[in-house]
Amino acid sequence: MRSRIALTVLPPFLLLEDSYTDVQSITALLKRIGMVNAVRVIGSVAEAQRYLTDCPPSRLPVIVFIGAQVRGMHGLELLAWMRQQSEPIAGVAAIALIDHADAPEELQAAQLGVASIAKPVEMRALIATMKGLGLAERARIDVATL
Repeated sequence: MRSRIALTVLPPFLLLEDSYTDVQSITALLKRIGMVNAVRVIGSVAEAQRYLTDCPPSRLPVIVFIGAQVRGMHGLELLAWMRQQSEPIAGVAAIALIDHADAPEELQAAQLGVASIAKPVEMRALIATMKGLGLAERARIDVATL
């Protein structure tokens, strides 16, 4: 007799990044901290806007990691667009992934009300930022690492 196990489909994390190296390092880091949610990788602002607009509210990502330099537009433009949308898109947590020591991008992220982390992303900075956003409750992360 087979038992039926109800599987809960967790909302994904969204990573807006077009650098293969950055995608690989960030997804590997998320796995190292025990993140269970799937990571949806998108390489352009326009594609991310379509994804967020078409996504049912129950399947919106838990968080959006936004690389500052991506094809077509500056990645932080997605943040500005998200903040102009109605709920629930406007309420999706976001972290800007900025080039190391890029003060203008860090300032722009702060003006948009989002945290930023310098690339290459370090595990302690990522964990502290995610914890500060209260993501342990909305994502499946091994809380022992937080």
